[in-house]
Amino acid sequence: MKRLLSALLVGALCTGVLSGCGSNEKPSAGDSSDWPSRPITVIVPYGAGGDTDFNARAYLEGLGSELGTSVVVSNVTGSGGSIASRQVKDSDPDGYTALFFHTAMNVNQAIGTADFGLDDFKLSAVVGKGPGEIIVARKDAGYNNLEELKEYTQQHPGEVKMGIETGTMVHINGKQMQDAGIDVSFVDAGGASDRVAALAGGHIDLIINAYGTVKDYLETGEFVALGQVNAERSEGFPEIPTAIEQGFDIQLEKYYFFAFPKDTPDEIVQKFADACKVVSEQEDYATSIMEAYRQTPFYADAEEGRALLDSTKEIIDKYAAELLS
Repeated sequence: MKRLLSALLVGALCTGVLSGCGSNEKPSAGDSSDWPSRPITVIVPYGAGGDTDFNARAYLEGLGSELGTSVVVSNVTGSGGSIASRQVKDSDPDGYTALFFHTAMNVNQAIGTADFGLDDFKLSAVVGKGPGEIIVARKDAGYNNLEELKEYTQQHPGEVKMGIETGTMVHINGKQMQDAGIDVSFVDAGGASDRVAALAGGHIDLIINAYGTVKDYLETGEFVALGQVNAERSEGFPEIPTAIEQGFDIQLEKYYFFAFPKDTPDEIVQKFADACKVVSEQEDYATSIMEAYRQTPFYADAEEGRALLDSTKEIIDKYAAELLS
């Protein structure tokens, strides 16, 4: 009888107190002591080759070295990034699935493409800041800055066709241009590469694109840059003035960030953020983003990063109803 009671007591202690003394049990989401012990997947909401995909991949080698495991990208496209975001949101909160996205998450929530937002994730860090989208026209357009563009559109109302992707940050910039008295009409020309092709082919008159997607055309003189739509001049192309400098309130910052499912342990999220900070300070990383997109390193921890992303939400929410009209 004593032996039986002893066995029962040991069994109870093993299952009730030690919770997993059997060697084959997996650690729970709250057990972060051995993280990471296998590869981490970063979900990117856009296809390979764009600025979001590039910024994610620019971190991978450095993150792998810092964390001691491989970090791989999975491109999941559709619905402006909402499909990928939902996939991460609904993933196991074990630290092995992360989201790499940017300010557009706030756009998706504002216009109803997604019924969730940043509150449904655990932000790790803001790890990049777009160097600024560029308002670009063909060289033969006849206008070389925003004031000349405004004057032209007032003399030819609605004739200047601006290529956008409906319900995106570029669409918001277009609305800001209209509010500033630049009378453009919108044409949904698709994603960044499609907009470049449409402008080069003469199908539209104006686009707003990341510098890296139009730099070859600017260098050959086929395109002319009318202004940047970020708050301050980019260090990567300081010769292009901002719209704000030219007297036009046209700006929306693109902040890139890593986030995890909401219940991911804080220790994991912070360890990942610490690794990101190390990578952001590495010379190889700085060189790669400058060469590709004229971008400079930018890092903000979760608290500061959330404040930056919330500041963009205020601008986005102002235009949400107009994007749906």
